[in-house]
Amino acid sequence: VKFVMQRVSRVADQTMARPSVGSIRGSLREILAKPTIVRPASVFDPLSCRMAASQGFSAIQLAGSVAANVVLGAPDLMLLSVSEFADLCRRLTRGCDLPLIVDADHGYGNALVAARCVEELEAAGVAALTIEDTLLPARYGSTGGNIQGSAGGFEFTSLEEHVGKLRSAIAARREGILIFARTSSFTPGTDAALADVCERLRAYSAVPGLDGVHVLGKFQPESLAKIQEASGGLPIMISGAQGISDEDLAKHGVRLALSPHTPFLASQQAALEAFKASAAGGSAPPVIQSEDLASFLGVKQYQDAQKEYLKIEKPATGMK
Repeated sequence: VKFVMQRVSRVADQTMARPSVGSIRGSLREILAKPTIVRPASVFDPLSCRMAASQGFSAIQLAGSVAANVVLGAPDLMLLSVSEFADLCRRLTRGCDLPLIVDADHGYGNALVAARCVEELEAAGVAALTIEDTLLPARYGSTGGNIQGSAGGFEFTSLEEHVGKLRSAIAARREGILIFARTSSFTPGTDAALADVCERLRAYSAVPGLDGVHVLGKFQPESLAKIQEASGGLPIMISGAQGISDEDLAKHGVRLALSPHTPFLASQQAALEAFKASAAGGSAPPVIQSEDLASFLGVKQYQDAQKEYLKIEKPATGMK
């Protein structure tokens, strides 16, 4: 407990003295340069960012689906605007100093809109973003596979269009944000899908200035070897690597392995259980200790600031 609280205290101290965005992005580049695997924590608000930091995570991630759920209370149907997404990202990057990796969907539009997306997310302090080649939003008469929770097949943009989008996104970069090309074309895990994903990765990795590739699918060591070769030596980020050891992943060029969004889902289940108990007049479920919450909120640091700058001798805790 003492170890955790020391970490929490350091996280809370960041409200007063913080590293530059450039150094935070540099820490992600250092992660990618090492022959090891990092599993970023899936976060959704400033407190979850600080909680992740307190447990020793070295990077955090924000999924597009989680953002849509949090901001709109809606499924991931491309209803969220880039400005709304950037606003949420800005809150997260203010929450802690871990590098934030975000799912920027398809760049929110064509090549020119993707450039605007890069500008907005770079200004929000994001460390890295992915731009995918999925055809979004789902077009009229499509199979529906581009919908959160659906079971249909994905549709994809052409190689030429996505290469142009990546080039435009990279040209828009001004302050060192990392840009990953993402593809879900290996999702079926078949030989045909492997051939397609390798063709796409060869084209994307040849784009000057690209920092890495992000692949979703059902992986085996044999397919990872081919994906590594097609990626041209760029760092690989993957989703769906269950059952493969970190050693095997690292050997095949994987540097980031994304985790399921369990913290957000668990928070929603906890809220539902609390509401059920309250509505039924029952006892409340376990909740976070007030001392722990105060530490994550940085209450002590704000009290010190009230004394120093507002001359308040008995500052309030800000908690009720």
